[in-house]
Amino acid sequence: MKPLRLNKRTETIVGRLALVATGALFLGVMAFVAVRDVSAPALTAAVHLPALPSAKPPAPPEVTPEARVEPRTRADQHLSREGYTLVSAGALFVPWSFASADGTFDLLIHFHGNAELVAESVAAAGLSALVLVVNVGVGSGAYDTRYGPPGMLDFDVARVVETASARGLRGARLGRLALAAWSAGYGAIGRILARDEAFSRVSAVLLCDALHSNFVNKGSREVDMERIAPFVRFADKAAAGEKLFVMTHSEIGEFRYATTTETSDAILRALGIERSRTIGWPDRPAFPLGRAVMSTERWLEQRSEAQRGDLHIAGYRGFKEDDHIAHLAQMSSTVLPALVAYWKRSSRQD
Repeated sequence: MKPLRLNKRTETIVGRLALVATGALFLGVMAFVAVRDVSAPALTAAVHLPALPSAKPPAPPEVTPEARVEPRTRADQHLSREGYTLVSAGALFVPWSFASADGTFDLLIHFHGNAELVAESVAAAGLSALVLVVNVGVGSGAYDTRYGPPGMLDFDVARVVETASARGLRGARLGRLALAAWSAGYGAIGRILARDEAFSRVSAVLLCDALHSNFVNKGSREVDMERIAPFVRFADKAAAGEKLFVMTHSEIGEFRYATTTETSDAILRALGIERSRTIGWPDRPAFPLGRAVMSTERWLEQRSEAQRGDLHIAGYRGFKEDDHIAHLAQMSSTVLPALVAYWKRSSRQD
């Protein structure tokens, strides 16, 4: 199947946020020391205790170096959270919201988009996870090609474990894995989910106005279900409560291939799930970068929703460039809260 090709206008839209942004996340920590006062009655009682007979205090037991046990420290106590580290084809961030007492970390791999914006969105949503943001091209074909060979996901995860250890996370090891994409990034997720081993390994999939397909018949605009079969399978598992699948889509039209509205409709039809009409306005990002990427005030306005189990699909109005970009800019209030809630059901004590 040939990868989808984007026209010049679409390349302009997605290209605006395709570069990895630099920046640093700052975490402030304050320590508080509690002091307990000794009451006067307690002090008086201590003064009137009967005196013990004088005796030579016993010698302290000899402690060998091997017997000395240092107080247990958290695995993330010395973890560096500043800036990012280039890992494989992406940038690895440690948001201030991340915590790990024993070295186990959850990982969100996001494909396509402004890297620092994604990392700040994760922090704003309060998700405790490391974040790898991968950018390899403008169209979905670049992502499809990179993750075509078997083992690419394993390669990326192994590099993340190495980097987390190098940044100071003691005993770093992968916990749960989530994949996210904006726009063309779905090409990577489709390739990854097509392999059974990787499919079972992935806990959640988040799509921000992402997922296109070819047509079986252009005249009737019948969606090629073979191309999106891995997503349908994952969505089915989510509807049964075994995975998490969250998808947002706009109303942007395209005559050459299936839009995100058409692919989301195709998934719902395949699973026998109906949409309902709704109206809503997700919270706008409070951090500056989330607002800076928008050239106009075209924030998301929800028009429809579909839900079953842990499958969530939300439709938003909009036909223009910023309507598409808003799906990335507002991910901290659209797709990420569902992941936070889903992972908290079986959260570790950090």
